[in-house]
Amino acid sequence: MSVKRPVSWFLTETGRKFAFALVTGSGLALTAAKFTPHTLLLDRYKEFVHYYSDGQPVPLPKELEDRYKSCLEILKLPEIHRKLISPFSVYGYDLFHAGSVNSKFGVAVGIPVNFTYKSFEDIEKDGIQVNQKKVDWSTEAGKKLANALLLPEKVQQFAICREIMMTQNNKFLYESAYPFACLFLVYNVSQYINSKFNLYAGPVSMRLSLYSIVGLFGLGTYFLMKDMTEVHYETTVDKKLCELGPDFVESGAIFYEKILQRNQALRELMGKEGEAKYSKLGNENFFLRQPRIALIHRKQFFEDKLKEIKTNNEEESDFKELIV
Repeated sequence: MSVKRPVSWFLTETGRKFAFALVTGSGLALTAAKFTPHTLLLDRYKEFVHYYSDGQPVPLPKELEDRYKSCLEILKLPEIHRKLISPFSVYGYDLFHAGSVNSKFGVAVGIPVNFTYKSFEDIEKDGIQVNQKKVDWSTEAGKKLANALLLPEKVQQFAICREIMMTQNNKFLYESAYPFACLFLVYNVSQYINSKFNLYAGPVSMRLSLYSIVGLFGLGTYFLMKDMTEVHYETTVDKKLCELGPDFVESGAIFYEKILQRNQALRELMGKEGEAKYSKLGNENFFLRQPRIALIHRKQFFEDKLKEIKTNNEEESDFKELIV
């Protein structure tokens, strides 16, 4: 006597409708998780990364407010965009941006506290800690970290302009759409292969293997699209910053050199955690992905541009001397 194979509930009409609803709901949830921090929840996002002291948000110092305004003048932003951008003091020593000037919800640009440092004494007053330990500023790593945290005013202007320019696009919209698109790609490809090869009649292990392979492909596609989008806009912004003049090109090279120095110092001060996070050159360590352009490459880009400018100036000078 033959025993009839039991049919999985997910293979029934009701089960398939449930699976479709689950995929749709998951896709919308992932999209919302990417979209809302840059729009509806922008103020909450800003509160989350704000710099606090004694439990209270620290207002942006007037000198940094003035520096930010000077950057708006340098970039020649229209008045409507200026009203959308809100600068604030961000936690940590990295600049921050969220939102887009193309969105009615506005933009948040975070400026770190080290932009107020003018001397080594200012750094000592802050009582900086690494891994909950006070930094010994007399060590080589401590001196390198202190030097990296002190940024000239022009370099600070470069950094602030970079963050503002990173919000003059629709990057967050693309990144919000990628999870939904990749999830549905995985769902539809799985459905197509199941139907074409009649895998529903096969063992469950065969379908699970298919879902695992297609799922990894979808995850890889998501990270590829996200990383390519970030790299594209970082490249675009760096090129536009070079158009602001030789001073900005030089400031760009100094800025990335400072970040590399800071990461090198942190690598030593943080021990094994630092070695896992940063390379010896100061680049961020990633496993398989390249979510951002390597810092050493961004620095090299500005150094090459600076050499190109100097070479052109020397050629122009020689040409003028020949004419005279």
